[in-house]
Amino acid sequence: MKKVFALVALCALILTSCENSNNGTATPNTSSLTLSVVTPSKGIMEVAAEGGECEIIYELKAEETRSMAPLSVTATADAAWCSDFIVEESRVKFTVAANVLAQRSCIITLTYGDQYKFVKVNQKGVEGVEVPDVVFNATHLNGTYWGKFPTTTGFNYLIILGDMSSPHYLDKYYGATEYRFDIYSDVSSAFNSIHRIPVGTYTIDHSSTGRPGTIDGSKDHSYCYTANDTDEGYTNAVMEVTENSIIVDVVFYDGTKHHIEYHGSLYYEGYTETEKFGSNYPVWSEYTSDIAFDVTGGIVDVYYRGDNYGTGCDTWFISLIEEKVNGHYSGTYLLLDLIIPRSTGGVDNIESIEGEYSIFYEKPDNYEYTAPGGRFRDDNMQWHAWYMICEEGQGDISTAAPFRSGTIKVTVDRPNLTFEFDGVDDAGNKIIGTFTGSVNYWIDQSCE
Repeated sequence: MKKVFALVALCALILTSCENSNNGTATPNTSSLTLSVVTPSKGIMEVAAEGGECEIIYELKAEETRSMAPLSVTATADAAWCSDFIVEESRVKFTVAANVLAQRSCIITLTYGDQYKFVKVNQKGVEGVEVPDVVFNATHLNGTYWGKFPTTTGFNYLIILGDMSSPHYLDKYYGATEYRFDIYSDVSSAFNSIHRIPVGTYTIDHSSTGRPGTIDGSKDHSYCYTANDTDEGYTNAVMEVTENSIIVDVVFYDGTKHHIEYHGSLYYEGYTETEKFGSNYPVWSEYTSDIAFDVTGGIVDVYYRGDNYGTGCDTWFISLIEEKVNGHYSGTYLLLDLIIPRSTGGVDNIESIEGEYSIFYEKPDNYEYTAPGGRFRDDNMQWHAWYMICEEGQGDISTAAPFRSGTIKVTVDRPNLTFEFDGVDDAGNKIIGTFTGSVNYWIDQSCE
């Protein structure tokens, strides 16, 4: 199972699509106005199944008996398929998404101060379509990007469609409903830059081949978290991703059919691009004495990221874990980025990481065979070279120490890789030890 250890869960910005609104400020001759809807005249709008651009015409009438400052008209909808509101003087423009199911309705509310006017949008459906047992309107898109595994031909994205913001893909708010999908695409996403879900059609693949255009059907990868904190896998799933929507039809093992719709930005919610070397936050060790370790038979996760930092060199991100207990990583846990010459062979040549590396904190003149010292990213996750202890798959900040200087020697004698550390943390404590283990994950995240 995929794991990344967060010191502090990423707090995602909560954006509720049913509260999409924009302001339009009128310029009346008098300061007291009454809001009314002109079109549609009876407050009911009929829209074709294919959807499209729509508008409401409103009017602000003057009343000389009252005196108040001019206000702004706002527009909101109680369904995500009515979105992209633009409020202008006398009109509200918005978009209605295409409907692939039965007829549906949405209420749009125009607000002016303490005045409210309502417009009901009725959208036609598709004749003869089978009505699902559950229709779910997702208001949040989150997840992560994994890149390409050596055993797959597609680039792997985790998609989380839910009714609450996902603080981190390893966590879920109590009471939230989330539909999760591991999809594979022939389109990559630059690692540590903004990630956007690729447009296309994706179908369930219970063989987990990792081919482009598939959804990994394994229950460990694609499943639904329900509000009562249970999870269920899918027997079938078809996902259609457009430029501004994700539509999924899934079938569960009990035969129940769910239709999931998300309308909005296809960029992962709450993502903030970090600086190249994550110098946003100072970090410090809580240790007051030297740190020593000696691990044999450990677990090595290897991620090839190509010229990730724009240095003209290749970067290998290495995660070293002492053991797995009851399915969770546990014990000594080390992170490091190894920067090597591009001429050494790329993702297919893990032997290329063999060598001795200098740990740096200030950017060097030459990046070849260097390892940047530990820092925090701006989403509070660890970055570069760290030592810590994890238990039940979770890290404790009190056990963490960033490497600030020193050396790392790597020896490759397949199937084993040996890492010899002779470093110093930011409190001046020595971090000395040897870690020997075999490769567990070996993934291409280079997007090249």
